[in-house]
Amino acid sequence: MSGVGNNGFAGLAPREGMGGAGGNATRCDTVPMTNDVPAGLEAGASLVTAMLSPVSGGLVRTWTEDGTRLWSVDDPDGLSELLGRGLIARTSVPDDRFRETVLLDAAAGTMLVLERIPGSAENTRDRAFRLGDPVRPERNPWTDLDDFLAAAAASAVERDEYWVVELGGWAAPHEPYCFFGVVDDEGERVAVIETAPVPRDTGVWPEVPDDGRPGTSVSSPASEDTIEAAGIFAVTAVESWGVAPWDVALTFGHRAP
Repeated sequence: MSGVGNNGFAGLAPREGMGGAGGNATRCDTVPMTNDVPAGLEAGASLVTAMLSPVSGGLVRTWTEDGTRLWSVDDPDGLSELLGRGLIARTSVPDDRFRETVLLDAAAGTMLVLERIPGSAENTRDRAFRLGDPVRPERNPWTDLDDFLAAAAASAVERDEYWVVELGGWAAPHEPYCFFGVVDDEGERVAVIETAPVPRDTGVWPEVPDDGRPGTSVSSPASEDTIEAAGIFAVTAVESWGVAPWDVALTFGHRAP
């Protein structure tokens, strides 16, 4: 990808479509489980809506109105394959965007994923995952995050969506953030990734003058390779924020026609 200034694509997408969500997401009430209980759940369990991080190193973080918690998950690959692909339930956040959500029984250590099945009679399928105390990752969580974001980028492009990596939680700040999307630039499809604050000395992001600019972006004609590169660019930006891979979440939005 080639470097452009931090305002290089200001005319192609609104600034609020690129930055962090900010504000408060729409919350759902506690859901008591009674009939038709999915495998892995107990009748009478109380489930609350939770946002969640990508699965990295076998760990996932959840955020509810009561706070946040880091978990190990019994099937990390199975959960990760459901996330970031437009397959599960979402909740709205400001600026007509969305975050994926699950139902959580923290006391029992159970997460219920509502998987959307296009064309099915009931449109959803429930899938339960067992959660436990976090354990030391057996593989590099940053590599997992890179792979996840690259796959999420390809999936988002297929759905005419973009994503924003930002801090997790129900009230994410506007910064830091990292945006990825494909835009139309005079008839050419261009892959764009933008981040703030400016990453320094990464070996991945181009160096830009330290002139007070709030962020920076790179762009390249959209291809399988440049879309996949969103993973390493985003991971490098997130590493510069001083957070762990499971401290961030993905926000999605629809690409402007």
